[in-house]
Amino acid sequence: MRNIADKKGMSLNDMYPAVLTFVLVGIVLGVGLYVLSTLSNSIATDYAGTQNGINTSTGTTTLTDAALTNFNTSALTTTYTNGSALTNFTFTGAGVVTWGADIVADQSSLVNTTYTYTYDAADSPEKAINNTATGLATFADWIAIIVVVLASAIVLGIVLSSFGRKSRI
Repeated sequence: MRNIADKKGMSLNDMYPAVLTFVLVGIVLGVGLYVLSTLSNSIATDYAGTQNGINTSTGTTTLTDAALTNFNTSALTTTYTNGSALTNFTFTGAGVVTWGADIVADQSSLVNTTYTYTYDAADSPEKAINNTATGLATFADWIAIIVVVLASAIVLGIVLSSFGRKSRI
């Protein structure tokens, strides 16, 4: 083992612990973000929404609550204003309803909807968890840059140390 005073910089032997540390940090961040995301989805409060008197002639409708932070629709039911149920439609989690051709063509009455959704309400546990996950994800974006800088420093250190040796003649 070399004396610490003899070391001029990092060597290839020093690379293994550094790489292992960054891999471990990346794995912990990835697992942590997954756990936080799952926890946020499981504790999110369900809210009920309604939107009445929808004109379906455009073919799609965006729900009025869709502007809320992290809005996610989980269920949607629709009826004509006369009470008959509709089934020819699809919806996305973002709150966009696409009406079937028969509903778009039938403009004799308007449509009412009721839906279940979640969002990040102010001062709610799901908002706190999502803010934490966002902060961790922002930090995780820097790991690739840190690894490249570390690898560059090691390569540069090896190259410079090979030119700095005295020749033995």
